[in-house]
Amino acid sequence: MAVVVEPIVSLEKLRQLLAEQSEQPALDYKSTLDLRKGLIGRRDTVELAKDVGAMQSEPDGGYIVIGADDHGQPATDAGFNNTLAGFFDEAKLRPKLEKYLSNPAIRTAQHTVDGHCYVLLYVAPSDIGWCIFKEIGEYEKDDGTKVVVFRVGDVFVRHGTSSERWTDADRERLVEQVVARRKERWRQEMANEFAVNAQLAGTASKLEAMPSTALSWQLDQQTFEQLATELLRHNDDIPLRRLLLGVPAEAEGRLGTVDQPQLLDRVTDVAALALQYERTSWLTRAIEALERIYHLGFNEFGHDRPERSVRWLWLDIITRVYALGALAVRLNDWAAVRHLSSRCPSGDSVSYYGNWLRHAVTEVSRARIFDNEEKAGLIARANNTVRELPALHPDHTVENEALLTSLCQFDVYAALVAIGEQGKVSSQYFYTNFARYHSRRSEPAFHRVVTDSAVRRSLFDGDDQLLADAMSSISRMASQEGFHYNGWTGLHDSAVTGFIAKNGT
Repeated sequence: MAVVVEPIVSLEKLRQLLAEQSEQPALDYKSTLDLRKGLIGRRDTVELAKDVGAMQSEPDGGYIVIGADDHGQPATDAGFNNTLAGFFDEAKLRPKLEKYLSNPAIRTAQHTVDGHCYVLLYVAPSDIGWCIFKEIGEYEKDDGTKVVVFRVGDVFVRHGTSSERWTDADRERLVEQVVARRKERWRQEMANEFAVNAQLAGTASKLEAMPSTALSWQLDQQTFEQLATELLRHNDDIPLRRLLLGVPAEAEGRLGTVDQPQLLDRVTDVAALALQYERTSWLTRAIEALERIYHLGFNEFGHDRPERSVRWLWLDIITRVYALGALAVRLNDWAAVRHLSSRCPSGDSVSYYGNWLRHAVTEVSRARIFDNEEKAGLIARANNTVRELPALHPDHTVENEALLTSLCQFDVYAALVAIGEQGKVSSQYFYTNFARYHSRRSEPAFHRVVTDSAVRRSLFDGDDQLLADAMSSISRMASQEGFHYNGWTGLHDSAVTGFIAKNGT
């Protein structure tokens, strides 16, 4: 299972990384590092700088866990302790790295797991796409032999689990990575040429004077969100209708290209704004547009198309559905939670699973995307998407617990919706993505369905027995999955366990 990189250095994240049990391009285990003065300190500092520089070339950065062996187990014989961990305080570590690297963006945290000391180091990706070393990195062995690890001007990247000098193939890949990252900036600069922002500052009459093609998915994010908001505000629906009706055809022509996420983001923006401002009809239209794009993955007979790019399309869509679902949870919009959970685009395989959430997770897993690609783990992936689109976090939740918690709870609610609509308990209809995370994040969703009759009526079709059996089954699956990630540990809420004991079979 490939690690998901996010700017988090919590104990929960450390447990997930240890549970991976193998190093990856974006995850490196170190049994110990000694950054104190002396020969060992110089050697370990230089080697750490090399790995940090290489991870800055990864699309999302990476993690270094100190105190673990190559399999994520505690390196008990390596001698890593609280004293050595103290040298990884950001205020102490950053000057050491800045000797070799230009402004490395890092976060560190010291944790204790089962009595063992660890340091979790997050490395953010470089703004320019790669890191150029500005100082020679060298040290002396005990016998006086000099070892040069990197020179001024060197660029290191990750080749599997190793940090090595880049090659011609690496340069081409990294340039493409930079181009994709900067497209949004270029779009924003282009928006100024068309003076869209100036028109937004005008009156409703100026909005009406704008061509219907003014609202385009190719606009930069800020301009698009401002324009869409004004159109919603003034009930000017023609540009919005035109956009949502046209994006499926646009998506078909861009399947598997770097433009695909941008296009989906714009549809998601419309849905998020509709959620914020309680424009139910526009939320429905935006979700239907995503559903039509999802349908591009099926042939004329309703069978799944074989291309890998189709699985990426489904994953990109469902990632945004989860991001929207989390916003709906935080806004207590239970009708929207259900609407997002229960969509079932026409296709034989989707019909079998009953909804697009279960279908997408299954197909993506079969394609081994979660195994082999960097952005794995649906909830963490959605977490990163929310961070990138301001319309998805109008409540400013990106830096606190509420965002991740709402994503986990949407996953629970979606499972209950699926079971209730099918009228039977079967893992055919749901998957416990939330199991990677602590029970305290997801358990309140179970509690609310049991104790709040209005929420239950909105989300669950079925009697007390079916609900009790559904919650018990979801918890069992989550316990099996959570075991691998030190996540879900079961239901402990007395109202929930009491309800299951009374009504379950």
